[in-house]
Amino acid sequence: MNPATDTGRARYDATDVPALRRGLADWYGSARGVNFYLQAIQLGRQPIRPPGPPDKVARLLAAAETTRLRDGDLWYVDEDLCALLNAAHPSMPAFAPRPEDLPSKVGFAVLADPIAVYAAEEARDDQVVELLARSGGEKIRQASEQLYAGQAPIVAVSWSPVTNPHWPAGGLWMSFYAASGLHEQDVFTDPKVLARARGLLPPLTVDNEACLAWRPDGYPVDEFQLPGPDAPMTTLSWARLVFAAFQLAAQANLAESEQLTTARPERRRTERAGMPPRDVRVARLRRTLSADRDSEADRGGREWQHRWVVRGHWRKHWYPSLNDHRPLWIAPYLKGPADAPLIGGDKVTIINTPPTQREGQ
Repeated sequence: MNPATDTGRARYDATDVPALRRGLADWYGSARGVNFYLQAIQLGRQPIRPPGPPDKVARLLAAAETTRLRDGDLWYVDEDLCALLNAAHPSMPAFAPRPEDLPSKVGFAVLADPIAVYAAEEARDDQVVELLARSGGEKIRQASEQLYAGQAPIVAVSWSPVTNPHWPAGGLWMSFYAASGLHEQDVFTDPKVLARARGLLPPLTVDNEACLAWRPDGYPVDEFQLPGPDAPMTTLSWARLVFAAFQLAAQANLAESEQLTTARPERRRTERAGMPPRDVRVARLRRTLSADRDSEADRGGREWQHRWVVRGHWRKHWYPSLNDHRPLWIAPYLKGPADAPLIGGDKVTIINTPPTQREGQ
């Protein structure tokens, strides 16, 4: 684990991902995971769920999340690529996602920086505090004020296919994970109480979900587009950010990836837990992004007397094989004669995304 960032949040790095995945799969695959979803259903905090009695649905949800964690490929998105995502996503054109926009059919990805941050107080539920207090003691209740005074950062996501009788091409389920304040703050001075409190929740907990339908061939694109940056914020907006991250990571001129071999001790722990060990694919911004000149020939025949920076922007690129437009990020580059003076410049502002609610299509 790297030191805390300037936001006060501890940042996970790529070497943390295998142990996180193993611990989360163990937690959600146990009675604790079933109880987590059962309480969410009973408290009205699990609107996206299959039909059925709460106890049965809770078991299904816990089992499905465990399967995503056990079977998914592991990914890590580095700090620089997250910074590009935060700068680029507001101008990303609307698009209808496709299965191949994600790097794997089933996956679990951790991001160096959160895709969304919201005030933890907005998720406060006194009934949840009381339930935790009954499990962990009165000091849990006393610490809730400190925990809810901070922020809830969404730092990881799992995904897998999902079926729906109304979705002829199938769909996708995404679970968004928030870092738990219990594991990032020393809310108790007594180490035994702190250890007991941290035993109640894993370091990352499922905060929200989103479900979306894939567009069948021949169907109108508009009906399957994710909400744009100006639309009311929902968990489909979070899904849009995940797709944007992997759209950027897939562009060879912007990003590169490498496979990080999981350390042998962690591989052994994973095998003892009855899980297949997996390495981590690290997606990062290229070490050097060249300031390429415009690759398109100047069609007007005009002779420019200066060079200038063309800011990074999205282009809707037509793919005949898909019969669809896909967003393509054009990195900043210099335009104009190589020996001409440079004028102007570009400024990038990095922003955070606001809180949201669960949503499915």
